[in-house]
Amino acid sequence: MSETLCDWSKHEIRERAEELLELTRNPEFFCRKCARVANIPYVLCKPMKFEKQLRKNAKDGD
Repeated sequence: MSETLCDWSKHEIRERAEELLELTRNPEFFCRKCARVANIPYVLCKPMKFEKQLRKNAKDGD
């Protein structure tokens, strides 16, 4: 896949629904640009691991 989920059009989402379901099952990453989620980082344009963000937020709260 050359494009990221962030670039998918509404038409592509409908046409590639099964692939989308596989890529978003049990997500571990989110896109910092558009908030889409995925279980592998390279399908998002600005991925960040959920764990990393949660740890940062916990530190900020101390």
